[in-house]
Amino acid sequence: MKKEQFNSWLSGKVEFQAKITIGACVAMACLGLLAFLLQGGFLYLALAAGYGGLLAATTVLSIFGGMGLYIFRTAPETLCDGRHKLQIDDNAVTIRVAPTMSNVWTYALGSLESDQSIPERIFGIMMIVPRMLWTASYVFNRIDEVRQIDVAECGKVLRLLLKKSERVEAADIASKFSRMDLPKTLRQVSLVDGVVFLTKEGVGLSLAKRFTDMLEKDLYGKSGQVSPASPFDDE
Repeated sequence: MKKEQFNSWLSGKVEFQAKITIGACVAMACLGLLAFLLQGGFLYLALAAGYGGLLAATTVLSIFGGMGLYIFRTAPETLCDGRHKLQIDDNAVTIRVAPTMSNVWTYALGSLESDQSIPERIFGIMMIVPRMLWTASYVFNRIDEVRQIDVAECGKVLRLLLKKSERVEAADIASKFSRMDLPKTLRQVSLVDGVVFLTKEGVGLSLAKRFTDMLEKDLYGKSGQVSPASPFDDE
């Protein structure tokens, strides 16, 4: 497999991932609005029966407004890039790693722990509305980030990971590609589905099996065709 062939595949993967991200954004926004209609509607009906429609509507909007303000202030500190310090040639470099989409969905849906008390469960369910809506806005911004992935630069890193077929240290990537803007490229690489960042004892990268399985399936129609020792003789 040649470099151009891999980059062409990666370009298609990035385009497809952007579409998936758009779908996630729409789904989160729709789920947030649906939850608001259900929760807000139920609360409005309960309050309107005893206090009248105007007071009920004001109370409902105040409750959800307060929860929304809380989420929009705290969410950026919870769902944010991981930051990791790295020493490269006696220089301190900060590597930013974007949250995976599974982590994004986990935040949007909230804690699913079974040992929560009843009040905690009720509060968690109510907070789904602002969490979903904030996360939808977060994912909306992520769409452009995925589209702006530099396939040529990220492809260098991903081909190296394929060739090594094991953990590759970020410092080794910096050493091999001395002219690369490492923080920018690794941040974009972290957006690619199937790339795993290993941050214990330094910063390393590897590929999940689903990444290589998809590559093999898309290029060859079946698995087992891309060998770990690999196919990038045309570097």
